[in-house]
Amino acid sequence: MMKIFYWEEIKNDLNNGRLIPFFKQGCGISIGSFDGLHQGHRVLLSNLIDNCKSINLLSGVISFTRPLPSLKHASDYQGDLTTLNQRLKLFEKAGLDFAIIVNFDESFAALSGVQFLTLLVNSCNMKFIAEGVDFRCGYKGATDITAIKYFADSKNIKYNFVEPVYYRQGTNEQERISSSYIRTMVLKRFLSTVQELLLRPYSLELKFETERTVLLKSEIKQVLPPNGVYSVEVKGKKVRLEITEKELQFQFIDGFDKTLLNELVEVVL
Repeated sequence: MMKIFYWEEIKNDLNNGRLIPFFKQGCGISIGSFDGLHQGHRVLLSNLIDNCKSINLLSGVISFTRPLPSLKHASDYQGDLTTLNQRLKLFEKAGLDFAIIVNFDESFAALSGVQFLTLLVNSCNMKFIAEGVDFRCGYKGATDITAIKYFADSKNIKYNFVEPVYYRQGTNEQERISSSYIRTMVLKRFLSTVQELLLRPYSLELKFETERTVLLKSEIKQVLPPNGVYSVEVKGKKVRLEITEKELQFQFIDGFDKTLLNELVEVVL
């Protein structure tokens, strides 16, 4: 079972440079929002896991309670592809040993890249890092892969930087696979393309708090397809979903299943 850590809970160990016992054997880490855990993310995580297995390290990620674009570009942010709970399930299914979840607040944002990486070396025994070639970290993203390589070489840390993955590569319609591109596809109702890029159907994680099967759009942080009628699946059963200007209206053909009340429910589009 994948071990989940929260940055706030291990902050004292991190700030005091204490090794967290779980990481005694050493680990490899990849850092990112990983919203949707799409094809590009999976190539990166496969690289991480394979390299860690080859040198007997634990493999894991550092991710965030919300995707970073939701904080940095809030005014034009379209919504998340996955909730944190969905991401954690996908991380575990991918074969990771651990995930460290960060609430990206002012104190975390103020860390320089070297400070951040040093915390990971001292407390998480980081011995390998895998990232995309355009990865940046630290205060205002000032630390790029050139600086990370310099730091890693000075600490005898191995690393691998992965090239982008493209959709319809080699054609006139070639697109770099990214969470932002997939959000755009959801907004255009190109759900078959979304499924291809995510390697699974797009799904919403929702909670019905009453038997009134109407949810307000304003309460949903995930990106929604355009207004209209959809045939969706809830726990293996077909359900009619109508998305209106302000609401999501569900019509359960066999009546509402009361066992769904106050549970996180996966709605597969």
